[in-house]
Amino acid sequence: MNAVPEAVGAPRIPLVDLLPPEIEMRRKEKRAQRLIVVVVVLFFVLLAGAWYYTYSVRVSAESDLAAEQVKTAAKQEELATYDYIPVVRAALDNAVNARALAGSVDITWATQLNSLLKATPSDISLTSLAVTAATPSNPFIQAGNAFQQADIGQLSFSGEAASELEVAAFQDAIDSLPAFRDTYIGSVSLGSTTDGDVPYWSFSGTTRITSNALSGRTVTEQTFPAPAPSAESEG
Repeated sequence: MNAVPEAVGAPRIPLVDLLPPEIEMRRKEKRAQRLIVVVVVLFFVLLAGAWYYTYSVRVSAESDLAAEQVKTAAKQEELATYDYIPVVRAALDNAVNARALAGSVDITWATQLNSLLKATPSDISLTSLAVTAATPSNPFIQAGNAFQQADIGQLSFSGEAASELEVAAFQDAIDSLPAFRDTYIGSVSLGSTTDGDVPYWSFSGTTRITSNALSGRTVTEQTFPAPAPSAESEG
């Protein structure tokens, strides 16, 4: 189209390109060369930017690693000051376990025998008492028959009574105590004093000692305070 402005009033006639084809080819080649140069420059700029970014990330990572290594060394030195804790904890656990084992069959016999004597009827005279007690290594005593449960001991006794009713009352008195059960009178025989004027009944038997007789003195409950917050957690 005619490039002359309309104000000039020139006729609208097609323009004819009179440039030789060689000149147009050279122009196209120059434009292509400039485009290639621009693309290459942009490529190297992007490559340089990627290298700088990678380098900065690496420098930052190395700096963080060095800082953490310093912290790790400091923490290891601090942990070394607490090496005694596992030893103390093991000794504490051993002491608690030993206390529990030793006290697994601990009985205050003075208290239990005193309660037994107080429950004995006034017309009963005990002539012997024998205890078969459990041990920490064997805390249970097997019962005398298949219908009884294993307990922590057995008390054998013998005595004299004015009547058979007193013997039965003595048996009931023992079974009423929480520390004893399954009292069994094995033998009852009639006898008399040396002059033969006063008759009496001789008896013997056993009673089982229950876990209610345990003193509970060795029961230990350990409580550990909560650890104090560190400076880092407070921050």
